[in-house]
Amino acid sequence: MSLQPLIAWIVAPLMASALAMTYAAANNLRALYTISALAFVLAVLTVAWLVNRPLWSGIAGQQSVVLFHTMRRNTRITALMYAWAATALLAVYGFSGIAWLHGPQYGLGCALIAGGLLAYVHWLGKSGGHKPPPISLTYLHLIAVAVGLCYLVFSGKLATNRADWAANIVFLVGGIAQLVIGWMALRSYRGAASGVPVTAQR
Repeated sequence: MSLQPLIAWIVAPLMASALAMTYAAANNLRALYTISALAFVLAVLTVAWLVNRPLWSGIAGQQSVVLFHTMRRNTRITALMYAWAATALLAVYGFSGIAWLHGPQYGLGCALIAGGLLAYVHWLGKSGGHKPPPISLTYLHLIAVAVGLCYLVFSGKLATNRADWAANIVFLVGGIAQLVIGWMALRSYRGAASGVPVTAQR
């Protein structure tokens, strides 16, 4: 499924989520802050499911071409997750009154990653072929995210009362979403490579 008509289902919740999170952070409403982050993640994962579903249930035509476009869309969705993290961090630490030196730094870092991923998607579209990007890149990204989440959880940072609590929730919720998106991409890759609907595989 094309991502273009679904962009509004990501961009509008992205802005709404960042605004709600900024309000919640300013008033120390951590439950509302978390719910606002989860609401955006739910919207993104719904879009990712719609994009990947055709490769799970069997498709007609050239599966390599369909996989190529699906993986490009998955990369865009991944980039939009980083864009959400950047927007939330810059908004929260810029306008909520919470002061944390590294908040804007991490926000800009996420923005750079989002920009790099979108540039990569653009380059794939201009390459002239329909060869899907190496699946190893998806594995590397999943490993990096998993390592980051393990550090976040086992370091005890989620229990902090310092100003980085807002960033830690962004990292946790965003990281879990990235793992799910990566899993969807791997499942799509597997379905296209075998030529058999994933639901029919044992």
